[in-house]
Order: sequence, then structure tokens, then C-alpha cells
Amino acid sequence: MPKISGFQSFLLGRCPQCRTGSIFKGGLFSKNFKNVNTNCSHCNVKFEQEPGFFWGAMYFSYGLIVGLLIVLSVLMFTFLEDPSVILMSSIIIGFTVPLTPLLMRISRLLLIYLAAPYKTFKPELRK
Repeated sequence: MPKISGFQSFLLGRCPQCRTGSIFKGGLFSKNFKNVNTNCSHCNVKFEQEPGFFWGAMYFSYGLIVGLLIVLSVLMFTFLEDPSVILMSSIIIGFTVPLTPLLMRISRLLLIYLAAPYKTFKPELRK
């Protein structure tokens, strides 16, 4: 079986080191959508490097939400002639609330993939 690329493993929520084990415990729209496995089931690498590691994902989440709001605002002002505040609020809430689980996962994946140098961990430090 060929090894998948780093981008494919990111999209599938796989371990950045072995690209086989799953990072998240549940499915995207399950009640466990935000829970992260402690270790990779395949290579045993530890995902949460220190207590509070995923608090940093809030910065990525903020950036993703702001980007989404900018895109929605530009689209609304481009295609709707003088939209009302109620219509703009409804569209923004209608897109943001259902996408919250996806944006939370993407922000945690960005933190794991960008902030942690997984190839440099020594096996004895993964306990």
C-alpha cells in the first residue's frame, strides 16, 4: 500500500508522523467530534505535547472564522443589492454554526501539523 501524502493525511485527520493512525476519536458530526486521541494507534506518538496544547488552536480557529466572514461579506455585497442587517446576520449564522465542528477540527489539525516537529521525537520521550 503506497504511503499517502502529507496533505491527504491532513484532510483525513491522520497522524503526521506515520500517516496511518487517526487523530480524532469520533466522526465529524458525532458527539465526540472535538476529542483527540492521546496517542497514535499505529506509531504511539503523543498528540498533546503538553497540558493546554490545543488552546493554541483558538488562534487558527479565529483566523478561519474571520476569513469565512470576510468571504461571506464580500459575496453578500457583490450579489445582493443593499442587504439588510437581518439578512446578513442570518446568512452569517447559517454558515458559521453548521461549520463549527469542521473549523474546530481544521484548527486542531493545523496546530498539530504546523507546531509540532514529529519527526524529531525520540521514542523514550513519548511516554
